[in-house]
Amino acid sequence: MMLYPSIMDLMEKAGNRYSLVIAASKRARTILAKAQEEESSLDGARSITKAVEEIAAGEILVVNETREQALEREAEDLAKAEALEAAEQAAIEVN
Repeated sequence: MMLYPSIMDLMEKAGNRYSLVIAASKRARTILAKAQEEESSLDGARSITKAVEEIAAGEILVVNETREQALEREAEDLAKAEALEAAEQAAIEVN
């Protein structure tokens, strides 16, 4: 019996099993939360199946980043937040 999507197809999309599991679980939680908001009947197993199918279809992009990239992204986000705060403070001072 052949399962779809195959683990090889999923590994090509995710890069490694850890990333695949993390991406699928995050997406499944989102799907399940949306179903609960809409009050539709969707269980956890079907949300995982749907998440995995979306990853296989390329609807969900799995992004792998190194620790250094994550630190750089966090530093950029912090710098943007500080610049925004400074701009807001300058706007307050002008008024």
